[in-house]
Amino acid sequence: MKHIGTKTIETARLTLRRLKLTDSEMMFQNWTSDEKVTQFLRWDAHKTIDDTRRMIRQWLDHYQDDSTYYWGIYLKDGEMIGSIGVTITSDHDLKGALGYKIGSRFWNRGYSSEAAKAVVDYMFRNTDIERIDSFSSVKNPASGKVMEKIGMRYEGRLQHYYKTRDGFHDCTLYAIIRKEWEQRNSDQSIGEI
Repeated sequence: MKHIGTKTIETARLTLRRLKLTDSEMMFQNWTSDEKVTQFLRWDAHKTIDDTRRMIRQWLDHYQDDSTYYWGIYLKDGEMIGSIGVTITSDHDLKGALGYKIGSRFWNRGYSSEAAKAVVDYMFRNTDIERIDSFSSVKNPASGKVMEKIGMRYEGRLQHYYKTRDGFHDCTLYAIIRKEWEQRNSDQSIGEI
């Protein structure tokens, strides 16, 4: 698979860029310590800023590999509100999984959809990825709405697909393939004329 790594992406309201160690305080304050955010994740809310620093250091190491796609989500004023990434699940099959997290005080403003659309566009424009999928707990329907909003199609319900600190969750699976993304973009271009 052709890889280019994590490069900065600009949208109307957001900047998506690589994490920096200097982001630790904002990241801790705005989302890694937020129990509402981590409710559906595999890790607990961070108790100290050192927990967040350790997480950032891991990502800094991963950025050496061009197959790493992981961005902090920043408002235009520089405030970090979340993170988003695509994990390459198979180089051979040209596919990856989209995941995102955003601080609860920034929910319901369209930031997750804006960031997710930008990342999906980035992946299809700059790599030869064929499929991007994403899943969320059935107890987190807002995440599924983000996937629908960016053009992903519902593919089904997966039983006990994901285990968090609260146990196993049934999940909804969404995906978009290159042909669908190309069609969506050509339809949008026609509508802009």
